[in-house]
Amino acid sequence: MAARIFELPKEHELTKDQRMAIRLPADGQYLVVGAPGTGKSVVALMRLRKYAATNETLFLSYNHVLNHANKVLAGPDENFHMNTAMSWLYDFQYKAAGGSQANFEQAKMPEIEKHKPDYEALINRFEELGASCSSANFIIDEGQDLPPEWYEAVEALNVENFFIVADQNQQITEQNSSQSDLMDALGLEKDDVIHLKENWRNTTPISAFANYFYTDKSSEKPALPKKPSAHVPILYEYKMRDNAKELILSSYDNDPSKLIGLFVANENKREFWARNLKNDNKQRREAPPIVSTYYSDQKGLVNIDFSQGGIVVLNDKSVKGIEFDEVFIIIDGFKAIGSDIESLMKRMYVMASRARDRLFLLKSEVQESIFEEILPPVGETIEIERNGHVEKHELLKRIKI
Repeated sequence: MAARIFELPKEHELTKDQRMAIRLPADGQYLVVGAPGTGKSVVALMRLRKYAATNETLFLSYNHVLNHANKVLAGPDENFHMNTAMSWLYDFQYKAAGGSQANFEQAKMPEIEKHKPDYEALINRFEELGASCSSANFIIDEGQDLPPEWYEAVEALNVENFFIVADQNQQITEQNSSQSDLMDALGLEKDDVIHLKENWRNTTPISAFANYFYTDKSSEKPALPKKPSAHVPILYEYKMRDNAKELILSSYDNDPSKLIGLFVANENKREFWARNLKNDNKQRREAPPIVSTYYSDQKGLVNIDFSQGGIVVLNDKSVKGIEFDEVFIIIDGFKAIGSDIESLMKRMYVMASRARDRLFLLKSEVQESIFEEILPPVGETIEIERNGHVEKHELLKRIKI
């Protein structure tokens, strides 16, 4: 294990569009959109640090892993509060209702089903209680993964100041908001939306691969970053899981300063790989990596150190908004939501774009993967113009191990 850089950039290192978004007035309603790697979370966090000392600020993220990463980047500060959006809403309404052990059933969140609020009943409750959060500024990361009803419930609290960063092509939840939904919630026109366009995370080959799964017909595909690399994404088809395990562990052993993300389809696979990667009896050059993971039963207690090298095992819904030096995606076991291929493409788009330097897909040769239906065919290339010349690059290499 070795240290890695995990900190916010300096303001002079940002793009012009990013700096403009950060310097917008503290009060008001703003929507910032952009593809993966364009710095949406960075802009949101730097606005938090800029204005939190003089404004009551709530910074809400989509999931617990992203919330944990954002807390580390923001640093400790008593002037702001950070949480996941749903956790905050549940906590706020319970306190507003005067919740206690004595009246728990009456004060708990009204729900349609477990973990799904009955927003109509919730808004009525807020109105009956005279609940308000009008003095707070809301900064929301991955705002597309909250439903329009969530915003309606928060607006019922007389909230007027929103700063939302979002990308509708990264919707991987069943309940979500499109860009037009968010514009309606904020009362914005199309020209009011702020666009971040420069990808500063991915290499050109990784970004080209991710763009293959771009589904938003209302806008052009994101521009490819000018970050050439000889490392084209690779699909490894393995005979035995030990071959895949060795590939991951040897990659870490080559450079223990890397943080490697391993993404899997479900909780059973997450638990298996988190356990199996720790069980390594092979003699290696470096000390064994720290293998960390997160699952819902941890109730938001995330124990992932983004400032050190290691291996992090997550399911796809936990990777939103974060990045890794290398990413391995085990494509076995994934299922489309309601046979919706577009949702599957968005999930690959999100997972692939987490990788900064190298991207690998892993597949068992004895299992069929639904992702095979949407992966680039053998020999598929993309043309990239560089230094006045047009180059052809293969989108995905395939190797058997």
